[in-house]
Amino acid sequence: MKKARTGLIVETMEAASAAGVTHAARAATVRHGACTVTTVKIESDDDAKLFEREKGTYVTVETDRVYRITDNDFESIVTVLADIMRSLMPKSAGRILIAGIGNRAITADSLGPKCVDRIIVTRGFEKVMPELINDGTYASVSAICSNVFGVTGIESAELIGGIAKMLKPSLIIVIDALASTSVKRLCKTIQLSDTSLTPGGGVDNARGKISPDNLGIPVLSVGMPTVMDVAAILSNAGCTEEKARELLGQFGDSMIAMPTRIDSATDTAAKLIAFAVNKALHRDMTTEDILRFLY
Repeated sequence: MKKARTGLIVETMEAASAAGVTHAARAATVRHGACTVTTVKIESDDDAKLFEREKGTYVTVETDRVYRITDNDFESIVTVLADIMRSLMPKSAGRILIAGIGNRAITADSLGPKCVDRIIVTRGFEKVMPELINDGTYASVSAICSNVFGVTGIESAELIGGIAKMLKPSLIIVIDALASTSVKRLCKTIQLSDTSLTPGGGVDNARGKISPDNLGIPVLSVGMPTVMDVAAILSNAGCTEEKARELLGQFGDSMIAMPTRIDSATDTAAKLIAFAVNKALHRDMTTEDILRFLY
């Protein structure tokens, strides 16, 4: 079997520890209301190579529930996410470009587009109400949905890079679905990072990397695992690799699973992420403000 697919740094670290591999990176975990927050900083070249990640800060937010979330838990998680986003953004963010990556027609890959649907776009204020941008009440926000390469023939990195050359944003926020090796983290975990994002990387279909080095612009990447390897599920259940090969046959390296309630899960996650982005970018914005803007 191939190594299990995951987009989460905490799972990569767990796999390294299980294999007895030493590394300098450490995880700091704290509890905040309805979620657990784990921060990992990859600072050495050796660790970056070991984990196949770029150097930077990775923050994982694990929630207790996602399908039937209470109003109090929603507010708690959004507040935590918004605070983390602010900590990972440049201190003086001007114009912001938000890119939701994924295929809206495939529910497990629809997280990015669903988030963009709930983003408050304010670039138009630059002309009609510039004082609201100039005094910091609102950030100047533009948002796009970048469909997958197989549909458009255009890499998300190419599309975002081209638009960035015209808009000259001070920050790019990219949102995409990830993969996990753990049922307990599936559709319940949000990872944020000030490093790159590689669309399709979690399902062995990696496309062009969206990174600060490639674009010359800071990047905040946000994602939630919506799928996992069936092989990983069997392994977690105690199935040997040989038995897993026998059970999965020709699909051993390519079969993935998702919850039956994936539509509800991606809807809720999109609201959590998008509302947090809105609050992180626009000063003193409340949930009620967001709802008035959107609906």
